[in-house]
Amino acid sequence: MARTFCGALVAALLSLGCHDWLVVPPLNNPVAGGDPVAAIQTGATGIQFQNRATYAGYISDVGIFGRESFNYFPTDGRTHSHYVRQNPLDPAGFTNGGWAPRSVNRRNIKTFLDVVEAAPPIPGKVDPGRKEAARGFAKTMDALELSYITAQRHDYGAALDILDDQTALAPFVSRDSAQNYIIARLDEARTHLLAAVAASVPFPFTLSPGFTTNGSFNTPATFLQFNRAIYARVQAWRAALGNPACGAPPGATCYAAALTALTEAAVDTTASLGRGVYHVYSSESGDVLDGLNASVNKDFLAHPSIQPDAPLDTLGQPDARYRAKIRTLSSPRCPVGGAGVPGICTPLGFQIYPTTTSPTPIFRNEELILLQAEALYFTGDAAGALADINFIRRHSGGLALRGAFVDATDFVTELLLQRRYSLLWEGHRWVDVRRFGRISTLALDDPSHWRQVEQPVPQAECLQREGTAVTCPATWPIPVLVH
Repeated sequence: MARTFCGALVAALLSLGCHDWLVVPPLNNPVAGGDPVAAIQTGATGIQFQNRATYAGYISDVGIFGRESFNYFPTDGRTHSHYVRQNPLDPAGFTNGGWAPRSVNRRNIKTFLDVVEAAPPIPGKVDPGRKEAARGFAKTMDALELSYITAQRHDYGAALDILDDQTALAPFVSRDSAQNYIIARLDEARTHLLAAVAASVPFPFTLSPGFTTNGSFNTPATFLQFNRAIYARVQAWRAALGNPACGAPPGATCYAAALTALTEAAVDTTASLGRGVYHVYSSESGDVLDGLNASVNKDFLAHPSIQPDAPLDTLGQPDARYRAKIRTLSSPRCPVGGAGVPGICTPLGFQIYPTTTSPTPIFRNEELILLQAEALYFTGDAAGALADINFIRRHSGGLALRGAFVDATDFVTELLLQRRYSLLWEGHRWVDVRRFGRISTLALDDPSHWRQVEQPVPQAECLQREGTAVTCPATWPIPVLVH
């Protein structure tokens, strides 16, 4: 990864506010001569905070690329011109979001694991079982961070290793290799979590309230469900993208593994569709508000195609998901410069996160049901896939049931439609159309616009590697557009 900052963990943690789950002690030396229990809590809290701090930017970025949203920031046209009009995206420009902060958090995770390993045994507080729980937490969060990197960079792959020498540069590997690593990392974490379950111990720290907002995922046994949910998601990515590890198309090996993981993740059509793990926010000093809330960020707007593309219910009205998630603006908003800038105005905004402290999901049961439908279909159970799709159509969209799928093309079309509205503005659509080879179905609003395929590796990262044995991918910068 890129060189990270020695004090990244300390800086991130000292910027936090105080909650009943967060007490930040001095961090000059978190173990030697200090309190290892407090250091482990501080590290876990910092990892969660850093992961949350990047969420709104990630959703905005992939939302723009996936034609779900715009960011019409009134004093900086780059939020439109650099995202949908740049040809290709400028690696030195405005569209490199999420690279440095995710690298920093992966360094934080390594530091946390080092602290756990160095911590002396304290019965009932830092014992072998609790250390296993901490390892399972950290490696799951590391895999989650890396999954976002691979989602944004796509064909560029990623640099995997977080080296002890913070001035050293890890080599890039391919997208397939990076996603294989994510799967292995999640399996390692699962082994650690099961060891903690066998020892009947809790985590040696308190997780954020987002792990109990809608469901209980704050013990090693229930956190394992979170781990398996992310695992199933990445397995579906690998299968659809034709990763060789998944076997011949349609990737039945990875889809079968996803089905097993979904069972462990407790996918459940009788449970709340919102059951899952969330980021939480507050108005307390030092904390942040939900950056996706319409009053916190008035410039995040919905793409107008969401309205005509919405499926209709039996009364001819847009389905329940559209009505719940989309609002009509008092007047349309346009890119900076109005009619003089090639672009498109939108009359729509979001109302998904109604308050400034509304939780935002990392995963939900609704996603798991749709992942199950996908995995069932591509492992030969079309009837089971149809049952899951119709469940979502009825219970989430208020739609009539549909009949059997004609073929795989028909299934993917239906799957992407349901995922689009069920998981609207949760970071999935751009990844979905790309992994199924349907990037060209995204709206092309103006002849000057382009459909972006991936976000570039920052130019600064690649310049830093020039003349070394660990350069950026040989094809950098890859053309990152489809007209």
